[in-house]
Amino acid sequence: MAKTVLIILTVAAAAAPGYAGMGEVLASWPSPKYPNTIVVNGIAFEGEYIWIKSIDAEDNAVLQCTKSGSLINEISFPYHGWVESYGLAFDGTYLWTIYPQPIGTIRYDRYVKYTTTGSFVGDFATHDLFYYDSSISVSWDGQYLWTDGRPKNQTNPNAEKLTTASSTVATFPMPPYWETAAGYYNRQLWAGGPNNYVYGMRIGGGVVASFPAPGGSCYAVGFDGEYVWTADRNRPQYIYKVDIDVVDVAPASFGKVKATFR
Repeated sequence: MAKTVLIILTVAAAAAPGYAGMGEVLASWPSPKYPNTIVVNGIAFEGEYIWIKSIDAEDNAVLQCTKSGSLINEISFPYHGWVESYGLAFDGTYLWTIYPQPIGTIRYDRYVKYTTTGSFVGDFATHDLFYYDSSISVSWDGQYLWTDGRPKNQTNPNAEKLTTASSTVATFPMPPYWETAAGYYNRQLWAGGPNNYVYGMRIGGGVVASFPAPGGSCYAVGFDGEYVWTADRNRPQYIYKVDIDVVDVAPASFGKVKATFR
């Protein structure tokens, strides 16, 4: 009987959400263009490279860097709106960002597609900004774009799943912690939120995990398939590689036996 209890306790302990390494900073480096970089408001990944969307003193620059912080390339998005763009995603071929832009007398969020050399490819509009606040985030899950919808009469944002041809596939409620550009992972969106914490939010509602933002603040989050990367609000602005112990908590994974051995 004692042996059986020990086995149960061991299994229960292994299943408990301890998440060793959660929030541990594994590497950090200053934005390569500081002091010209004013703010990093988007992070995306292309295999071994990290793309950083920055608003600098001259234009909307996008920096391609190694994951150790060496600058590989710098491009500029042609101006495409009333104000600076927000967020950054890489879909395997193209870079995406969001510009609030007028169409006639009405302003919309406009999702704009560029080549990795900065050439304009195409765009589509969503969110009449009379009824919505501007979206600040766009990320890629391998097939679809994910963005934030923020109805003016609604406290919590929505997560919206979009095709690259502008169709809305689905809309999901989200917790009220989504305050920065987010990184997508396994039906989770990781973003900066209140009290300078980074939150892992389950699409459809609920918080997976959270940790204090490295550097004491957070302005953008990206996910490279293994680690979370954040940009802080400080001067000089730093980019942080953070361990989240790859929290695998998609609802379908609960209660599922992945393998048995005899």
